[in-house]
Amino acid sequence: VKTRVDRGAVLHQVRLKNAVRSKPIQDVLSEGEHRIVCVAAFLADVSAKPNGSTFVFDDPISSLDLDYEEAVVQRLVALSGTRQVIIFTHRLSLLGMVQDYAKKAEVAVRVVQIRKEPWGAGEPGDESIEAAKPKAVLNDHLPRRIAAAKAVLEKEGDAAYRLHAQSICTETRKLIERMIELELLADVIQRHRRAINTLGKLEKLADIKPEDCVLLDEMMTKYSRYDHAQSAEAPVELPYPDERAQDVAKLKACRDGLDARRK
Repeated sequence: VKTRVDRGAVLHQVRLKNAVRSKPIQDVLSEGEHRIVCVAAFLADVSAKPNGSTFVFDDPISSLDLDYEEAVVQRLVALSGTRQVIIFTHRLSLLGMVQDYAKKAEVAVRVVQIRKEPWGAGEPGDESIEAAKPKAVLNDHLPRRIAAAKAVLEKEGDAAYRLHAQSICTETRKLIERMIELELLADVIQRHRRAINTLGKLEKLADIKPEDCVLLDEMMTKYSRYDHAQSAEAPVELPYPDERAQDVAKLKACRDGLDARRK
């Protein structure tokens, strides 16, 4: 209901229908319910205006349950058909949900990783391994990182190289996990996604070969070791750039092989 007009802006508030006793809405609604009402009121107010201004949302599903999260994402995807929609979030589950519903609606999604630097926050950077497509990581990200680490090894020696080598090992393990989800299991299930998607995907599992499983299992074992503390009596040496490049080539061949068989 409308309440009053203040400086040209019409204000409104939510009231409970058929309530015996009038109580402030904030004393009745939970935090999540209060947020979903605010989102609905905001969208109803501004989406009816004739201008095509951009919508910016900062983590719009915070405090919401799963059903409301899904409803908000569907509404934002629908809104993006007529307006630019920008969403800030740190939640991979929200990113995955947006990508799923946008794909169904044939809406393009651009992902930009934002990081904090010593000179300030908001610096755009590469998409995180947890959210990036394996093909892009194999073709571009890891080769660039391996080449940079090789240059450090040649110029500054083994001690400086080890710092780069450890982080590349961690990224490689994350890549292998993503490959198992998106490539081997054909995106049927993801850790951060609510739904299990089988339509047009389940039959792709029949294209998996034993050698695919063996390679990914071996690589997972190999690159998991470097994230654990090792005994000084039997240390695990970090691989050097040439060995890393060979592993990337094997993983790329595995991904490309699966892709070719499924096409």
